[in-house]
Amino acid sequence: MGLSRRWVLLSTATLALSLALAAEDPYPPPANAAADLRSARERARRSGKLLMVVFGGNWCPDCRALHDRLHESPVREYVERRFEIVNVNIGNEDANLEIAKGLGVSLKKGVPAAAFFTPDGKPIGLTNQGELEPARQYNARQVLAFLRRVAEQRRIEKPR
Repeated sequence: MGLSRRWVLLSTATLALSLALAAEDPYPPPANAAADLRSARERARRSGKLLMVVFGGNWCPDCRALHDRLHESPVREYVERRFEIVNVNIGNEDANLEIAKGLGVSLKKGVPAAAFFTPDGKPIGLTNQGELEPARQYNARQVLAFLRRVAEQRRIEKPR
């Protein structure tokens, strides 16, 4: 195989890997946050679902773990029926802090941190005490139980 053919194959493989990794980032660019939040609020209002606003970053293992749990069965099916979720990227803990503050979310106990709202925008609760921060420790069953308490009892408690 010629050197130029190897270079093309290597370049193609590198590009494919880069695109695959970028597609896996659960938190969109920080600049999109305000528009993403407006869109999610509108979807929640129209669908009658609760809104979950998750603050975190792609660099955060607990944020990625929570994202993964939210997409595992049976959590995924419950979320699809009951929630609209929007992820808000906090960059290197220096972006979208005004959005978090405006929603009453404190990031002092770590991320991920979340705010929950009724379909008409009334606050349900916040995870300001670090309830979701150790998300790597939670399995899908625990996350599902947490979300059920939010949706069905309007309570925020650390997953157990």
